[in-house]
Formats: sequence, structure tokens, C-alpha cells
Amino acid sequence: MGEIGSPSIKKAINDLLETSLFKEISKRNSEDFVQKLAEWLVRYILIASSMNESLKIDLVEILFNLHGEKFRKILEITEKSFHVIEKDTEQSNRYIW
Repeated sequence: MGEIGSPSIKKAINDLLETSLFKEISKRNSEDFVQKLAEWLVRYILIASSMNESLKIDLVEILFNLHGEKFRKILEITEKSFHVIEKDTEQSNRYIW
């Protein structure tokens, strides 16, 4: 796994920052927050993909290994949130907010 300063990781972070999702997030949060969020998500993605590759376990098991029992609560909250977003999307063309 590379360091944050490595060109491939910097490119991944920059690519993430250029997505419409991150541009939307940056409108509502500080640039520092958005930068750190992108860095942590790239780290998280690299760890999860490395665990899948080396341990041959699926994503749900990886998330449970990383978060333990808190994963169940995270899943419960996000499932409810995305269910609400799906309903709102039918009534509105707003992406997340």
C-alpha cells in the first residue's frame, strides 16, 4: 500500500475530489474537511480491497471486521437514510440533499 504522497494515491484523491458528489459536499463543508474525507476514503478503499484480495472475504465481512458490532448500527442507519433518499428522489431531482 502506498503513502498519501505517492502519485497514484494523490491521483485517486484528486479524482475523487473531482466527482460531482464531492463537489456537492464541498459546497456544504470546508475545503479541509472535503480533502480529509477524500484521503480517508481512499485509505479505506485500499484497506478493504487489500483485505478482499489477501483474505478472500466479501465486503460485508470486511466491514464487520473493521467496525465490529458498530457495523450493524451503521448499516441500520445508512439503510434507513438511503431508503428515505430513494423516496425523496421520486419526488425531487436533488441528488443527496
